[in-house]
Order: sequence, then structure tokens, then C-alpha cells
Amino acid sequence: MNSKSSQTSQDNSSPEVLPEEMYIAGMKVTFTGMIVNAMLIAVKFAGGIMGSSAAMIADAVHSVSDFLTDFGVLAGLKFLSKPPDKNHPYGHGRLETAISLFMGIIIVITGFGLLKSAAFTLFAASNGTFPEMPGYAALVSGMISIFSKETLYHYTNAIAKKTGSHTLKANAWHHRTDALSSVGTVFGIGGAIVLGSTWTILDPLAALFVSILVIKVGVGIGWKTIRELSDEAFSHDRQEKLHNAILSVDGVQGVHNLRTRSLGRYASIDAHINVDPDLSVQAAHIIATEAEDTARNTFSNIAFVSIHVEPGTKTR
Repeated sequence: MNSKSSQTSQDNSSPEVLPEEMYIAGMKVTFTGMIVNAMLIAVKFAGGIMGSSAAMIADAVHSVSDFLTDFGVLAGLKFLSKPPDKNHPYGHGRLETAISLFMGIIIVITGFGLLKSAAFTLFAASNGTFPEMPGYAALVSGMISIFSKETLYHYTNAIAKKTGSHTLKANAWHHRTDALSSVGTVFGIGGAIVLGSTWTILDPLAALFVSILVIKVGVGIGWKTIRELSDEAFSHDRQEKLHNAILSVDGVQGVHNLRTRSLGRYASIDAHINVDPDLSVQAAHIIATEAEDTARNTFSNIAFVSIHVEPGTKTR
């Protein structure tokens, strides 16, 4: 007998549907990020050109990728706010995960772009062609970027934790990689200005360091989403806690074939339980329903639970 999950309602209080207030908060922080990114793109390109800084121009390109991925975040939030439907009975979490993977790929591509540019500049320097001395305009642009992007990181990350949105979390880290990019850029530009023309090599060196950080963040985001798309199960500790919670339900004699998987910000669970074979269908169903409710209440992000009942040991 397979007892359907009692969580069949598809209202906005369900874990697989992003509540309206969280959706609004996510949209607000993303639009704010887009406005800031648009301003920083202009500031960085102007600072990089006026200040003759390759690192700052590379940093501006990073901000362009930030701006583009904001559109992906908006799409992810839109999907998360939609309840399950006929074509997506388990909700739209996989779509959000796919968007997070896309964002991770964009971050990695951006990082390799920065790496390539810095490597060419360093190669030219090894042959005696050193970069131009960067100016104060590039330095000021970098400082503005650090403050703006780190503020956006904390703002976006706070909303990501509140909503449980992977795309918002990925976007928050995209903001932070831009801030780190600017830290490296400011270090390189400032070092060159203070130490003189023989140290202009610090500018591409900073860009090289930043590119590695950016690639690392992108790979981390991408790897997490790939694991999720492959239906990776909960950690051993979480599965153990879930197993014990179901087993604690009165009337459950054993738990086996426990399977878990993540679907974006929420999760799906199915398991088999053993009950007294002499119980009526109604009595067994009540136990299964209680087991489902217990499993669902074990973790806050569990949306779908299905318990299959099998005969166990007679108790009478």
C-alpha cells in the first residue's frame, strides 16, 4: 500500500513555493543590484580608461557579468514563486538549480577571461613591455566598487538565507567576487602608484590573483548545483536524523529504502515502513500519514513525502 503524501496542497505556504513577501524581497534586492551594477560598469570603465588600468577594465567586465546574471536571478525567483502544476508536479526547483548552474558557469568564464588578460600582460612584461602607470581615477573607482559590492553581498546574502534561494545565494557570491576583484585591483593600482613605474607589474598581478578567486567561487557554485541535479541524497547525519524521526512514530516497526533528494530550495523524501500486518487499512494509513508529517517536520525545507507501508511483525 502506498500512502500518498498528505502534503498535496499547492498553496503559497508550501516549501516548494516561495512566499509572496520573500518573492518581493528577492526581486527588490535583485533590482537594487542591477542598478548598482549598471552604475559600477560606467564608473569602472571610465576609471580604467582614464587611469590606464588593465586591471580596472577587467574588473568592469566582471561587473558586466554581474549585471547579466541578475536577469537569471529574476527568472529563478519567478519560477520559485509558481506552485506545482500538471507539467511540474514536484514544483520548479530544478529550474532554479539549472539557473544557478548557469550563473556558476558565467562566473567561471569571467574568471578565465580575467586570467587570460592578466597572463598576456604579464607575458608582455617578461619581454620588457611593462603596463602603463595606472592613475588615481582607477584607484578611486576600485574603492567605490569594494564598498558597493560588499554592501550588496551582505544585503543579498541576508535575503538568500531568508528565502532559501540558491540563485540569490549564487548572486550574493557574484557580488562578493566583484568586491574581491576590486580589492586585488586597488592593491595592484595603489602599489604601482606608491612604488613607481617599475612596479606597474602589480596591476596585472592583482588581476591574475583575482581571476583565480573568481574561478574558485564559480566552480564551487557549479559543483554544488551539479550534485543537486544528480539527485544527491542528504548527508549521512541528516538521513540518520530523518530515519530515527520516522522510526519514533507509534506503530512503526522499521524503516528501510529511505531515499532523499534536493529540488532547489526544498526536498523530496520517500521511504518504506513496517507495521503490524493485522492492522486495518485505515489504521495503517493513519500511521503512514503520521510518519509523513513527522518526516516533513524534521527539516523545514521538506515539501514532498511518500511513505510505503509493508507488513511487519504481528504484535497480537
